Amino acid sequence: MGKKPKPKPGKNNLWMVVGGAAIMAIIVLATLNYTKSGGDRAAGVSADNPPISLIATLDPQNFTGRARAAYQAAKEIPEVLAQMPCFCGCKDGLGHKSNLYCFADGHGNICDMCQSIALDAQEMHRKGLPIEQIRSNIRTTYAQIQ
Repeated sequence: MGKKPKPKPGKNNLWMVVGGAAIMAIIVLATLNYTKSGGDRAAGVSADNPPISLIATLDPQNFTGRARAAYQAAKEIPEVLAQMPCFCGCKDGLGHKSNLYCFADGHGNICDMCQSIALDAQEMHRKGLPIEQIRSNIRTTYAQIQ
């Protein structure tokens, strides 16, 4: 009986490396595709966190007092106000999708509730609260005022 030839070193290892690289490439491509397509986690979307829609707001210099401060908040933290609900009725009456929309037109100049939501959200953001907590606090405070 003859001896079986030994497998050449590295041949099996090469297939393991190639297979591992292929699996990693698939994972990376799937992740990138998910992110580009607006995947829930990439966009920060959940049932309680709608997609963020940033829009231009009016210049705070066009307003005075508390309204100016609220328009300034919208200018400084649009990504926060875009994730805040509004409870004054502007969603139905004006088609506003978030508190940020209140400052894209003159509504934020005349609505105390919209101003309060923007200023409260700004203060909580300055304190470092996460968006989810800010939104929860806003809901708790203003949903009952309607």
